[in-house]
Amino acid sequence: MKKLIYTTLILVFFSQVFSCKLEDHFLEKSLGSDVNVDSIFSSKQKSLSAIAQAYAMSLQSGITLRYDNGRISGLKAGTLSHLSGEVNDVKFSWEDTYKIQRSGMVASDSDGKALSSDGFVFNYQSIRQCYLVIENIDKVPDLTEVQKKGIKAEMYTLIAYRYEEMFKRYGGVPIIEGTLSVDSDLNIPRATLRATLNHIIALCNKAIPDLPDSYNASEKGCVTKGIPMCIKAEALMYAARPLFNSNTPYMSLGGNNNLICFGTHDASLWQQTIEANEQVIRWATANGYQIINTGNPLADYGTAVATPNNREVLLAFKSQNFIEAYNPHSQPGGANSMSYLQLTQYYKTDGTDQTWTGENWESYATYVNKCNELEARFKASAAIAGQQAWNNPGSHYWSSETLANASTWEKRAGSEGAGRRVKFFYMADTRDWFEFPLYRLAEFYLNLAEAYNEAGNPAQALQNLNVIRSRAGLPNVTETGQDALRKLVQREWAVEFYEENHRYFDVKHWKLTDIANGIIGGEKKGVVFEYAPGKSEGWNAWDYASYAVKPVYTGYWDNSQYLEPFPQSEVNKGYLIQNPGY
Repeated sequence: MKKLIYTTLILVFFSQVFSCKLEDHFLEKSLGSDVNVDSIFSSKQKSLSAIAQAYAMSLQSGITLRYDNGRISGLKAGTLSHLSGEVNDVKFSWEDTYKIQRSGMVASDSDGKALSSDGFVFNYQSIRQCYLVIENIDKVPDLTEVQKKGIKAEMYTLIAYRYEEMFKRYGGVPIIEGTLSVDSDLNIPRATLRATLNHIIALCNKAIPDLPDSYNASEKGCVTKGIPMCIKAEALMYAARPLFNSNTPYMSLGGNNNLICFGTHDASLWQQTIEANEQVIRWATANGYQIINTGNPLADYGTAVATPNNREVLLAFKSQNFIEAYNPHSQPGGANSMSYLQLTQYYKTDGTDQTWTGENWESYATYVNKCNELEARFKASAAIAGQQAWNNPGSHYWSSETLANASTWEKRAGSEGAGRRVKFFYMADTRDWFEFPLYRLAEFYLNLAEAYNEAGNPAQALQNLNVIRSRAGLPNVTETGQDALRKLVQREWAVEFYEENHRYFDVKHWKLTDIANGIIGGEKKGVVFEYAPGKSEGWNAWDYASYAVKPVYTGYWDNSQYLEPFPQSEVNKGYLIQNPGY
């Protein structure tokens, strides 16, 4: 029953947390966590509230929550997909993502808080909550020693997760190893990039021995032995990529370059990445996880990314407090749609590229035919203008008419784009909630494809890459040239993990050549429509006349945007060195 209680308490926590005011210092008291500590840890039942709060605070990193108007945990509306170039934010100018897309991240948005994808202070409140549990769980009289060790391991895993999330956003960050007292020196400087990576790995290694391989059905959602393996594997992947694994940083930070760069190209990091990701796959397959592949690509991919508790997802975020930002039936989730750039990443079902009209108008029927020729992962991820969502056939709730009229005060005309956002709702019918996949087994096959290619082993790279392509119904790749294969792997990442919070970090850590020219910055294109005579908006197929690909806005890029800014209010206290360019 532990997991059921966790989930209930997580929902209660999120209904309250965003009405709270942040403390003045990022290491000060977490949101009500150490009030009456002795009472909280006087029984197993009471301690579950603190444990649930640690889960809730830690695992929502990068996921846009409801009512976070104060940017406590991250973005105020919009998602990382808006910032990565996957989704065009063209509707609401008040959204953080609309502003960042056009003007970039800044260290202070008039109030001392950073305008970025992350709530920096909240990271440490989450970490402090985990240490609160670690330091007090031994007081609980009705837990066994094995249970106490397991709970501590869960908390160390959550701490590692938060540090890994900061690592890929900021580089080196301050490291704390306890709740700290009021007498402690709170002005802890940033650790080096290398020290931060080592800390993440050490936390993972500490947690692994005391975690179980699985839980009872009622406890799904707790971190298993495989999750610290996942965190370590992902951290090493980001460490090995060009942004950090370089002789020189993306911008100079003077004598502090070691906060954002290793200062040398370490080829051995790719081998370490291979070993860590192989460990994840060995563990996962030994414990019943699998790449879902029954020979029905749409159903298989749809199940993998959207069906709760499926055998491909190793860990999911189980709160339902975030669905509005991703659900096309809601105001924020329905107002912005797939970008043209993302559309071009998908293959036709035969593995070749689709051709699109460009700025010349072509018939709506031509557009529908071209979309029908695309691979199953597109059809599982998008509902195109005027058509029933492929991933919910026969459900009126997922008809074009319903999606177009999903808001009672503003219809969705003009926001169809290359496809409305339906990825997380395969066969959902009227179910509006989903569980955001944090670690999906496909990630570790693509990590291996990338790492083996960089390590000069194209045969192993292809073997892992083709596991994912096979499930998608695409022919195997045979390319062995390193540069060409690298591009194919990167394209596979873009397709397989659309809207799963990978692309935003991938394009930066790869340092893609076109990052300033159409990916994040530069001319951003969208699919636009002309409506049938007498129509001013589109609800059904007969409302549409033609389509074209047109520029919809100009994106912002500066090299400072590779990493995120620390809040100026924290930098002004003198203990934090700001990332370059802010």
